[in-house]
Amino acid sequence: MRRGKPTIKTRLLLLFFVFFLVPFSVSAAIWYGKSSKSLEDNAVDSTGLLVKQINHNLDFYFDDIEKATLPLLTNKLVQEFVKIDPQDQYQYFYTSNQLLAEVYPRYVYGRGDIYGFTVLSNRGVYYSSTSLADRIEQYRNVSADGPNYRILGISKVNDTPVLTVHRRIIDNLTYRPAGAIVIDLFLDRILEIIDEVRIGGTGFVYIVDENGRYLYHPDHELWGRPASVRPEGGSMITGKGHDRKMVISDRSSLTGLTLVAEIPRDMLMGKLNATRDMTVFVGGLLFLFALVTAAMLSLSITRPLSHLLKLMKKAEMGDLHVRAPVRQDEIGRLNQGFNHMLDEIGRLIDVAHRSQMREMEMAIKQREALLQSMQSRINPHFLYNTLSVINSHAIVSKVKPISQMTVWLSQILRYSLDVSEKPVPLEEELNHVLTYIKIQKARFKDLEVDVGLNPDWGVRVESLRLIIQPVVENAFAHGYEKHGRKPGYIGIWGEADSRWFTLRIADKGSGMEPDLLGRYRDALASFSEQDMLDTGRQPFERIGLWNVHCRLRLAFGPPYGVSIAASDTAGTIIELKLPYAPADERRGLRLV
Repeated sequence: MRRGKPTIKTRLLLLFFVFFLVPFSVSAAIWYGKSSKSLEDNAVDSTGLLVKQINHNLDFYFDDIEKATLPLLTNKLVQEFVKIDPQDQYQYFYTSNQLLAEVYPRYVYGRGDIYGFTVLSNRGVYYSSTSLADRIEQYRNVSADGPNYRILGISKVNDTPVLTVHRRIIDNLTYRPAGAIVIDLFLDRILEIIDEVRIGGTGFVYIVDENGRYLYHPDHELWGRPASVRPEGGSMITGKGHDRKMVISDRSSLTGLTLVAEIPRDMLMGKLNATRDMTVFVGGLLFLFALVTAAMLSLSITRPLSHLLKLMKKAEMGDLHVRAPVRQDEIGRLNQGFNHMLDEIGRLIDVAHRSQMREMEMAIKQREALLQSMQSRINPHFLYNTLSVINSHAIVSKVKPISQMTVWLSQILRYSLDVSEKPVPLEEELNHVLTYIKIQKARFKDLEVDVGLNPDWGVRVESLRLIIQPVVENAFAHGYEKHGRKPGYIGIWGEADSRWFTLRIADKGSGMEPDLLGRYRDALASFSEQDMLDTGRQPFERIGLWNVHCRLRLAFGPPYGVSIAASDTAGTIIELKLPYAPADERRGLRLV
């Protein structure tokens, strides 16, 4: 190597920097800019469609109100009322009572969205089912030059917020304005139309009238006040920094109302920013990995012989488990010879012990393999990280049932993926099966669950993982669904005596067939531990209940395991005999 020339390690570092970090950073910046613009454009398009749909629904509703109240304008009693002389008290009270008896029930009781109405005469008399005197003067001041059908705004009548609609009455004889009908509408239908669409977590919709005032706003204090933003349609961005927001509006040609949707820009960019941060984080990890890889590659080229020397020193000290790395070059062949020498030495040492330990070792391996096989059959293999992503989307979309379901399923997976056969407190196993039952209750709303266990025994009794769930699954699959029945009852209770703790799982399904019940009882009573280890003598094709019995018997020994207390058309009761923790083996109490 010439003096001053860059080393191989330095060259590798420069190579990774130029051809990895720089292109990655540039492409990430370009991607982020284009994604931001695309996200804003998509938000404008999708929200614009939603706003137009809401406006269309509001137009349809107000058009329906206009058509429904049109017969009021020509109603005989209404026409007679607007012609009454204010001095004719008899005619006034007579016609008012007629309106109350005939017109009021038809329009107020006939439609659930009409709170009440008021009939005003240009002669000075009025009839109202809801309004107070101060509102009458407000209605009289409505300009006669405006449209015959107009929306006045939201106000409160007897502490009830209503939307007031004004309709001019034309005299059927003179064809001149003779008065007006003012209809007060409940806000329920309008709020229902607006609430049909949710714009993210912090976006909202409001309505601005023709005069630029808030007709409706989620903040009721703003009703009737001038709008802070008076859009004329389309979209725009207002504010600065974190207060920037996208405003999308649509004006109705029918009502003159402008529907406005406001979406904070941070809400639109939240997921993209998170993706950007994740990209930077992953890029940093990849860059760090590249540096480490370059350093390791340099080390593997410049120091292979030194590494082999260290392995030989360890072998001299008695560590025959060391192995030299495999390489496809001359040094690799030297390493291969070193490994072969250690393998041969180890083989010669093992020969002296193999004949004595073979039978015991094979039995232990066979038992471990069987337990591990049983455990692997029970453990479900799902992707926990995928459930976390689903839960995050559910939380953002405010779909609580999906979020809760993924949390329960995540708890089941976390518990199931632990393949340890060490005993666990009964409390952990019960918590797991109750989470499983919660998921089943989401499917079967009428499912009754009866748990009668004293909480004190949760830590006094030992169990294995995934012992109770297969029994409960059998109840659903074979007790109910196999016979075309919906699961209706699952019971879990326990009883303790001086020898063991008995846990009972009951259902009210159709039970086992007598022949199958007899086979199960014979196998549960007669099979020894040695028989269970013999994989060729398994008595059943389905391993659920038999698997639970074998795991308990192999882990704790007799008399622990599974027994079938009853199984007929009235249901099935399965009993699990479990051991106490060492400090509680002498207790014998009945659980409540």
